[in-house]
Amino acid sequence: MTSPNAKDPLTPNMQAVFAKWEGHGPRMREGDARSENKIKWDQVGQLADKITQEGRAKWRERYGDSIQPASHRRARQRNRRPAALATEEVTNNAIAEFKSKPLITAETLLVTRPYMGNVCSCMPNSQVDFSTVEAVKMGFRNILDLEMRGRNWKEKYFANIVYAVRRRTKYVYPDVSSSVLTHPRVKEAIIQEDAEITDDKKRISSEKRAQRIFDVMKSTITGKLAGIVAWILTKVFPSILRAILVHKGQIDVVKKASERGVPMIYLPLHRSHLDYVLMTFIFWHYKIQSPYVAAGINLNIPIFGPFMKSLGGFFIRRKLDKSNGKKDMLYRSILHIYIEELLRNGQSMEFFLEGGRSRSGKSYPPKGGLLSVIQGTLSSGHVEDVYIVPVSINYEKLMDGNFSTEQLGLAKKPETFLGAVRALLKVCRTQYGSVRVDFCKPLSLKEYLQNTQSCQSSVQGSEPNSEGELSADSDLSPSPVIRRQGSVSSLYGSDIGNDNRQIVQDLAEHITYTSTNSTALMSTNLLAFLLLKKHRQGVQKSQLALDLEWLVSELKVRQRDVGFTGESEAVVQSASLLLGNHLVTRTMEPDSNVEFYKASSELSALVELSYYSNAVLSVFLLESVISCAIIYCCDVSLDNTAGHVTSSATREEVIEVAVEICQLLQYEFIFVSPCKQLEEALEDELDQMISMEVVQVKEMLCDDQYSMYEKGWAQRLSKNMAWRDEEEDDEENFIFQQTCQVNTNRADCMEKLKFYHQILAPFLESYYVTACQISKCLHTQFLESEFIHLIHSEAKRRVHEKLASNEESVVLDSLKNSVKSFSDMKIIDIYCVGNLRMVELHDHFEVKEKLNKYVDLLETLKG
Repeated sequence: MTSPNAKDPLTPNMQAVFAKWEGHGPRMREGDARSENKIKWDQVGQLADKITQEGRAKWRERYGDSIQPASHRRARQRNRRPAALATEEVTNNAIAEFKSKPLITAETLLVTRPYMGNVCSCMPNSQVDFSTVEAVKMGFRNILDLEMRGRNWKEKYFANIVYAVRRRTKYVYPDVSSSVLTHPRVKEAIIQEDAEITDDKKRISSEKRAQRIFDVMKSTITGKLAGIVAWILTKVFPSILRAILVHKGQIDVVKKASERGVPMIYLPLHRSHLDYVLMTFIFWHYKIQSPYVAAGINLNIPIFGPFMKSLGGFFIRRKLDKSNGKKDMLYRSILHIYIEELLRNGQSMEFFLEGGRSRSGKSYPPKGGLLSVIQGTLSSGHVEDVYIVPVSINYEKLMDGNFSTEQLGLAKKPETFLGAVRALLKVCRTQYGSVRVDFCKPLSLKEYLQNTQSCQSSVQGSEPNSEGELSADSDLSPSPVIRRQGSVSSLYGSDIGNDNRQIVQDLAEHITYTSTNSTALMSTNLLAFLLLKKHRQGVQKSQLALDLEWLVSELKVRQRDVGFTGESEAVVQSASLLLGNHLVTRTMEPDSNVEFYKASSELSALVELSYYSNAVLSVFLLESVISCAIIYCCDVSLDNTAGHVTSSATREEVIEVAVEICQLLQYEFIFVSPCKQLEEALEDELDQMISMEVVQVKEMLCDDQYSMYEKGWAQRLSKNMAWRDEEEDDEENFIFQQTCQVNTNRADCMEKLKFYHQILAPFLESYYVTACQISKCLHTQFLESEFIHLIHSEAKRRVHEKLASNEESVVLDSLKNSVKSFSDMKIIDIYCVGNLRMVELHDHFEVKEKLNKYVDLLETLKG
């Protein structure tokens, strides 16, 4: 320990400081009245030095060299920030660095953007495998700008052709037809199907059916045709797109990973039919081998089907099983072996975990069927490792039109040849702005499986000892885990156990969470978000531009990037033009020459506008959950009722309600990565709300909160885990309880709280409609489709009669998700009777209180 008389670099010489102050003060003449009361700075300086030395000695005696004292409030500590440096480690050179280092350098003038797509901390080897130090410094490239210098007449007049010729590759795509059809697993499936057929004629057709299935499924990819198509796209894309933006550092990392000879699995978020072509186009530009792409059988239409096959597509059925509900083992076996053979030959693959295109603009819960085949191939030892690359694609304007008709209850139109031609002609006459594609850092599937298995082993090994006490590795209070039900028609076979099923599902959610939080937000996303969540009644253009700047700054703080640049007012105008007058109305105020922006009042337009807005929800998701919990627990008035008095709630009550909201919306969002604890993430967000002074806290000393048995158990556990300091035993016997209350004295805090609440309000109102219909109508069993139609009709009635606070609550996706969520909570039961899915109340007496509780919660938070 350093002696008190040692020179401390943090504390200056107080006498010299006071002497300098005195020198800068006013000069006094002899005899001046003020000179009689002149402060004796020498004595003050000596006294200050003495107080400083005594305080420093007492500090080191109590806390050692740590700058901050140990925390006594919580037994569970979260290492969210690095530990503070010891006093001796702060050198004079570090303190005076600002004197020798220039304030402005070439690096400080660079515009830095958040680098997204890093690997989660649960996979440390994948984090350091590919260095991203140089990749972060690289900028973006618009791949529509061909890098041709025009050094000769060929490059000048035939730039596209020369560019395409220079990107010719010699990648080999193997034919695995014989390996698939002669595989023992496929042969066994044929024999099994033959055994179920007694007619000899149908017995012969089993092998023909296997051949027919594979002919429809397999890809016919060729590198030459891909190059020709890419050359055509270099002519077509510039006429409909302003830019296709790709981070050069991200694609450089992907290119290095692909050169290792390990199969690459690209998993993009699915937003448009253009996703297939766009990914192949980017890989062709950077001379990366094109992957095999899994596509729905609905796209196998004349001309377009063979065209997609030649670019790497292979078609799979939406429903793998037969119409009678019986598993089609022959089809499953062929699909499984086809993917396995491609991976054994080192080929890369691309498919969409969400299954289909998002109709709501946010990510769908992932399906792990194809991912289970990848996991099974690695676990069986057919490949050494597999690199998984999450990818996010965001369009400034969607080319597929809008999904508002489907969200309002109309059936989806099937893909046809004429429909595809009409869509292409419409696309060629419209400008769609920019597209941003972000490639996340590759993660090793082998490492993920090893880490998951080791975590499971450590959890299973945490058992009570002979004295009935938990080991030091045990979890004191495990946070609630959200488990979603998997698809009933996925590729999961009977040979996969529940543990492996959960591993695959967690991996799928991990990838989807990473992709969602690596999505760059476009100008249309931010404009729609502000108009729906902040300025529902309209706003002037100047104020909208200021709010756009604020929103961009909030995104950067949260390490989220945007896919545009420019002055705010110009960005607002450009985004409104892309969205169109049917979504955003622009009017000039009569009294002044000021432009006024407002979201359209048409229901279909609001639903379409919510599609663009929903991409921003993931940024403020946990803040919105905590805000909703605070509003409910503290009885905050959302309509500014005069004389309304808010109450207070304990920290535990707020977190408990927040967890219930997350469980309720489990089919809408992935709140945290599966490797993280939901409760800890909510605790952090509540701390953030406290630091922003939106929530005020008071601490009360609670010594009688727990029984003597509970205190003794906690003390034994903390002793085993070395949480306590021997010198602080007396202080840790006290327990502090935090009471939260909304800061109603500040208008900006109330405005921020209501803004966060509005983010989830439309979804909560959809769930409120469902809960009310369950309580009102579900006294007998219903067909699931009829019950959903009943809920949808009620939601539309509320909108037409101006009873709904948020018109977007009418969307069909949220209503369907609410039915699944209430089924998971055992409020309703969904079961099959033959080919029919039925729904009924779980128990008329047991669930009544539970259902009323959710109705009260949702009625308060619906807005």
